[in-house]
Amino acid sequence: MNAHRYLLSTLVAEAAAAVPSGTAAVFEDAVSSWAELDRRTGSLAAALTDGGVKRGDRVGIYLHKSMESLVAVHGILRAGAAYVPIDPVAPPATVAAIVADCGIDVLVTHDLRRPGVEALGRGAGAEGPTPPTTVLGLSEPVDGTTRTASWADIDGLDPLPPVNVVADDLAYVMYTSGSTGKPKGIMHTHRSGLAYATMSAAYFDLGSNDRMANFSPLHFDMSTFEVLAGVAAGATVVLIPEPHLRLPASLAQYLAHHRCTTLYTVPSLFQQLLTRGGLADHDWSGVRWVLPAGEVFPPEPLAELVKVFAGATFSNVYGPAEVNHITSHDFVEAPGDGRPLPIGRAVGDVELRIVDEDDRPVSDGAQGLLLARTATMMAGYWNRPDLDAAGFVDETGPDGLRQRWYRTGDLVSQDPDGTLRYYGRADNQVKIRGNRLELETVEAAVGSLPGVEQAVVGIRADGGDSQLVARYVAAAGIEVDGWRRALAAVLPAYAVPGAFEPVDRFPLTPSGKIDRRTVRSEIAEG
Repeated sequence: MNAHRYLLSTLVAEAAAAVPSGTAAVFEDAVSSWAELDRRTGSLAAALTDGGVKRGDRVGIYLHKSMESLVAVHGILRAGAAYVPIDPVAPPATVAAIVADCGIDVLVTHDLRRPGVEALGRGAGAEGPTPPTTVLGLSEPVDGTTRTASWADIDGLDPLPPVNVVADDLAYVMYTSGSTGKPKGIMHTHRSGLAYATMSAAYFDLGSNDRMANFSPLHFDMSTFEVLAGVAAGATVVLIPEPHLRLPASLAQYLAHHRCTTLYTVPSLFQQLLTRGGLADHDWSGVRWVLPAGEVFPPEPLAELVKVFAGATFSNVYGPAEVNHITSHDFVEAPGDGRPLPIGRAVGDVELRIVDEDDRPVSDGAQGLLLARTATMMAGYWNRPDLDAAGFVDETGPDGLRQRWYRTGDLVSQDPDGTLRYYGRADNQVKIRGNRLELETVEAAVGSLPGVEQAVVGIRADGGDSQLVARYVAAAGIEVDGWRRALAAVLPAYAVPGAFEPVDRFPLTPSGKIDRRTVRSEIAEG
């Protein structure tokens, strides 16, 4: 592989030149070599440029997980455009809002998403957004579009070599829901995306012998670990069909059948595999790295998972989509202190700072807001100068050059050895009887109780007062007697929940995390 890289758009071509017959990706029973992936991405790039796509344009990806989803990412990059992944099961209004906000005039999709594309056309009009005029991946035209092409037509085109772009050009826009629920577009350039891909490939020692399980859909930022870092390393990307993600036993069988070596997903999904996946029925000796991320992992199920994947290295990785992966806590044995996992230390070229609400450094060991400065940081939010102003801190360094820091919005503290501990979102701070606390801190304490698998804590009005309510998923027969006494030993009295409510399961977000916003709304409503 070429050691001198500047762009994401050349990764597939480099891998194909180095190992053309090597396995680039698998999806169910389909297998693609690097040569085939290179040809297909080149053909899609040709279809895009033939349709008028220019350097810097945003192209939407409206696809379920498939071999074509990987082709779409790298074909769009190869054409010099930026890819914008859209949740294929999002409500039509959300899809339309992203298309309009990001100025998407070309959509890459599949016949399975034809109803959604048609819904975009129906929503157009004098008062509505303009739908994309070019839709690639449909066998038949759709009203309102001027050009369509099937995947068979696209694959028949002569491949286009990578279009010349520069490192600071836009590579992808990842939409996430903010605290208000309104989607916001996170802009990553070839520079920041490649910095993340090469750092991850080096840190996790990824190579052509790895088979990386791709759990996350493209519109979730964790997907870049496989579709960018995995490709940069020449590893095989094992695309997991979405139906398997809803059936833990089927998912476990799929992972074992495809001999996956890296597993990177949210703790909620790992816990489903533990309880309903039949993990003991499979051989996991080939798994060498397990990466839970995105949520706090309760100590008890984590200890079980470490036993299942004995011999693998575990990494509790942390990093908002705005800066990618910036810290990691690595271990091979489950911690025995019952405390939530730390988020570890900085990785790569990351510089971190812990400050108070006035951006002043906190005292050693004190809790504060985390700021980060790194090459993997986004360029900014798409068309949202207000979010840029709130999210960045700009200053002049001692060398006279500008330094830009990103406000993560997360509360952390630092141990004497440099290890960071996470306490939750600053915007999830609440007041109980005049005292401020973070809901995640209480959730972590409840989640560490014996037998508790998952926990969400919210606030419910109780007359003129408010009380904390903990909803939890636990093994059958668990007794709650003594829970308040156990929690009082690790939490201040005002932080001990006044009520505990069992549930069979929690709703999940499209990315597989617990949908805490929904659960907390239900708690508030009683």
